[in-house]
Amino acid sequence: MDRLEGNVLRQPFDAVLDSQPGVVSSASVAVLDGDDVRYIARVAAGRIMSVAITVGTRFPAHATSLGRVLLAGLPNEHRARWLRNARLKSFTDHTVTSADRLAAVLEQAAHDGFALVDQELEEGLRSIAVPLLGRDGQVIAPANVSLHAGRTSADEALRTVLPALRAAAERISADVALVSDAHPLPFA
Repeated sequence: MDRLEGNVLRQPFDAVLDSQPGVVSSASVAVLDGDDVRYIARVAAGRIMSVAITVGTRFPAHATSLGRVLLAGLPNEHRARWLRNARLKSFTDHTVTSADRLAAVLEQAAHDGFALVDQELEEGLRSIAVPLLGRDGQVIAPANVSLHAGRTSADEALRTVLPALRAAAERISADVALVSDAHPLPFA
C-alpha cells in the first residue's frame, strides 16, 4: 500500500467528492514517516484552482488529520514515545503544539474513530480523516478529505462529509483486505 492507485481508491473517493460538490476539494491516503505523513494516494475534485499535493508530499503529522488518525492508532507506548520525541511546530494560531494537549486530542480521535483538524496546518484548510483498517482491526492507513473552511462549518462537515468518508473507508478497507489476502502488504 506504499502507493495505492486505480479503482481501489478512485471509486470510493469519487463517491465522497460527489457527495458534497463544491465542498470537498480532495481525498487522500497517507502513511506515517517519522514525524511526517507521506501521501501515497490522492484524488482531487475537478476545480479550477487546486493545491499541488502529490504522491510523496510530506506534512507534519501533528498538524494533519491523516497524522492524527495514524498516531491515534499506534499502541500507547509507541504513541507516548512519538509524543516525547516529536517537534510540534506551529503553523497557524490554531496549531496544537503542546504534547499533553496533543495526547488528549489523539485519545479523543482514537475514541471517536476520526480526526478533525481545523486550520492548524494552514489558515482556511479543514480536514477530516478516518482509519482504514486491516482484518485485525488495526489502523493500516488513514483516508481524509480536505475542505475549504469558508465553504462549510466544522459541524456541517461532520454531519454531511464524515458519513460519506466513513463509507468510503469501509469500502477501501474491504478492498485492501481482499488484495492483501492474495498479496500480503509489507506494513500489515
